[in-house]
Parts: sequence; structure tokens; C-alpha cells
Amino acid sequence: MGHALYEASRVLKPGGCVVDIRPYFPASLGNRRRARQQVYCLVEGETTLAATLARDYVDFHFADRVVAEAVKDGSLVVDFHTDFVFRYYIESLELFDVCRAMWWDKARIPVADRRRLERIMRRHPAATIRVDTPVQLRVLTRSNSTY
Repeated sequence: MGHALYEASRVLKPGGCVVDIRPYFPASLGNRRRARQQVYCLVEGETTLAATLARDYVDFHFADRVVAEAVKDGSLVVDFHTDFVFRYYIESLELFDVCRAMWWDKARIPVADRRRLERIMRRHPAATIRVDTPVQLRVLTRSNSTY
């Protein structure tokens, strides 16, 4: 992320934009359960929190610092910023494991959470797994100053 942002800043003309969209795990929340991706089971119109996904947040926190430094030094200006939740809907535990390995950096699921998720899916084979991922979207503009 750091190198990509540096390169984008370098090649952008003044007024040019960079769109920064990525999962948002703020350092201020650490590895608390509420800061993680939340895993729900949807069963017959009911939504049940079944698990959370823990992962290594170092790269996310580094990217936040790089953007903050670029904004602080005036090379980029934040024109727009919003946070939202992106929801993945998954039909089986097998597909959930594939997604976890491929998309979510092999995010770890605590043993007790995994057992709870498996129990729910065994009792309700038609249940859908929903994974909520916090995302941030920022539009950053290259400032008119030269450096």
C-alpha cells in the first residue's frame, strides 16, 4: 500500500484523484471482537452472530498510517470519506472455508466460534452464512502544491 500510494502521488497531476477502498480495521480498536469481521447465520428470517474472524492487522494499520502521513504533509487531500459494511453471503461451510483462505488472508476463527458455526449449520442445512466486512472508501486528491 505504501509504495502504491507513493507512486500514485508521484504520477498524479495536481487535482488528480486516487480512490482508496479497502477493509477498515482501525488501530484504535486493536483486535477486539467488535473490530473484526462478523460472521452471522441467517436462519428462517433470524440473524444470529455465530463467530468473528481474527487476522493480522499490521498491513491495514500501516496503510492507514501511510495515508495519514500523505494527508498531513499536504501531498494529498481527503475529498470524500465514508465507512460501510460489505456483506458476503455464503451457502455452505465448505465455501466459507474457501473464501476465508482466498479472500480474507486465512483469517482465523476461534475454536469455540467455529464449533458454534458448525452446530448452527448442522441443525439448519438451508442456513446462509453472512460475513460482514467493514470497509472504508476515500477519494484523495493530489494537492496543487509542488514538492
